[in-house]
Amino acid sequence: METLVKNNFSQLLTLFRFLKLRGRTYVNYQTLAESLRLPEDTIHSLMADIGLDIPDNCEFEIDQGLDMLETLLGKHVLNEAFIAGAGKMGSRLIKNEDFKSCGLRITAAFDVDQSIIGTEINGVKIVSIEKLASLAHRMHIAMGIITTPPDQAQETANIMVTSKIQVIWNFTPKKIEVPTGIILENTPPGANLKQVFTSISERYQTIKPWTLNTK
Repeated sequence: METLVKNNFSQLLTLFRFLKLRGRTYVNYQTLAESLRLPEDTIHSLMADIGLDIPDNCEFEIDQGLDMLETLLGKHVLNEAFIAGAGKMGSRLIKNEDFKSCGLRITAAFDVDQSIIGTEINGVKIVSIEKLASLAHRMHIAMGIITTPPDQAQETANIMVTSKIQVIWNFTPKKIEVPTGIILENTPPGANLKQVFTSISERYQTIKPWTLNTK
C-alpha cells in the first residue's frame, strides 16, 4: 500500500472514531471531504478501494467505515471488552492474567448493586448497568462478557445486543439466546481462556455487521 494512500486511510479512521465519540451515527462523503480537506473525488476513490461505494445522496453508517478500515489496516481485533457482573466471578476474571496475555483489556465493569458502583477492581471502574449501552456506542466496544447471576444473564445479553455489541462471552450456566449474526460463546468454569479467546477472535474476523442508510 502506497504511503500517501495509507496515510489517508489512517486519517479517515481517526475521523470516523472522532465522529463516533461525538455521537454521530451516519456520515456522507461531503462531510468527510470537508473535514479532511480533500477533494470529494479522492474520498470516493479511497472508500471504493476498501469496498464501500455509496451514491452521493446516501449516508452510510460510521460503524461500517470503522470496521472496513480497521480490517484493512490490521486493527480489526478484539482487544477491549465490557464485563457485566462485578461479583465473585466477575472479579476473578478482571484479575485473571490470561486476558492480559491474550491482549484483551477489560475497560469497564457493570453491575446493579449500588454499594459497589463507583468502586474499582484492579483499576477497572464499576459502572451502573444503565450506562452500558451509551458507553459501548461511544467506545466502539465489540465484546461483552457476562458474569451476572444466572437469572440476569438473558436480560444482560439483550442489553448488549441492543448496544450493538457483536460478541457475547457468557460465563454463567444460564442458556441465553441472541439474534443470528451475534457471536455467542458459552464457557464453563475451568476452561482454557486463551484457547477460547483465540476461537472467538477467529470467528470475529469473519463477521460484517454493516447496514446502509440510503436517505
